[in-house]
Amino acid sequence: MNNFNNQSKRTIYLMNLISTLLLGFFLISCADVTRQGVAFGIRHDVPLAKYEQATLNKKQLDIPDLSPVIQFAYSVDGKSEDEEVIASGILINSEWILTAAHNFYVAEEQSAPVNPDRVIVRVGKNPNEPEAEYTVDKIVLHPTWITQGDGFTLGNDVALVHLSAPITNIKPVKVINHNDLEPLGKPVWFAGFGDYSMTKNQDEDSYSKLHLINNILDRRVSGIITEEDGKTYSGGLLAFDFDSPDQTHNSLGDDFIGEDEQLLGTGTSQSEALPLEGTTVEGDSGGALFVKKNGQWVVAGILSGGAADPYLDFIDGDYGDISIFTRIADVRQWIDSVIRR
Repeated sequence: MNNFNNQSKRTIYLMNLISTLLLGFFLISCADVTRQGVAFGIRHDVPLAKYEQATLNKKQLDIPDLSPVIQFAYSVDGKSEDEEVIASGILINSEWILTAAHNFYVAEEQSAPVNPDRVIVRVGKNPNEPEAEYTVDKIVLHPTWITQGDGFTLGNDVALVHLSAPITNIKPVKVINHNDLEPLGKPVWFAGFGDYSMTKNQDEDSYSKLHLINNILDRRVSGIITEEDGKTYSGGLLAFDFDSPDQTHNSLGDDFIGEDEQLLGTGTSQSEALPLEGTTVEGDSGGALFVKKNGQWVVAGILSGGAADPYLDFIDGDYGDISIFTRIADVRQWIDSVIRR
């Protein structure tokens, strides 16, 4: 009798366990189905095409000239024909492109920076049909990134890429001066070649086109000091958050302050989403943040990364995401010193 009861209990336990596992699988599957086709990096109520079309709409929108924004592509191992890494950059001189250092070297993952010979530069808003392609002969990483690079924390995630031949048919972008202040609380534009290939109605086998997102600049951090070989370097950060249309997500204006947010200091953030509000995604790294100074759009930041967990149950690239940029004004003197060599 006791054996029968023990067997019955084991049977019931196994049946309950199987039921629980099946229910869990069902819920996970439902969650996956729910997420399929949901936009990331852009408003859920605005199609990706509008963010792409905005790059062509200079007559109706007050936007910067985006011709200098370029795409990088290279194979990690230097052997595979597949271009495994996609990144963004901005032409600041006929021979030099400004971008993020982590696009080419992360100390924890690599023994040495990427060989310039592997890198392809694509010009034009559609990298599937580039207007031109260029090769690279030199990549110059910020000196303290090589030895102390740690994401965006030190404000030194910046690099300069030298082209094998100059680009003569595109006017380089204007770069903010080292002593200029970016206008907090004012609209900014970000342009990059982030990967949206998994978004609904996109071709998984094609490169994503140049897109343009609008936001409000929320944070500015200046004067982060690093040292290398007896020299002192200044670094800094800029940041904005991705507000939701219903104003329920305003990460840089709410009471929850994550570890990465603490690096950005205090400030305010409006909760109202702009018509082309968005955030940055993989492939946007090194893309340009434009601010308006004296009636002109100038590059003030280079995308470095995003804050981890700006709120509980956060989904990367969704509302509430915080994009963090290397502040160019702080590293402008280093940039000038490299170009003058």
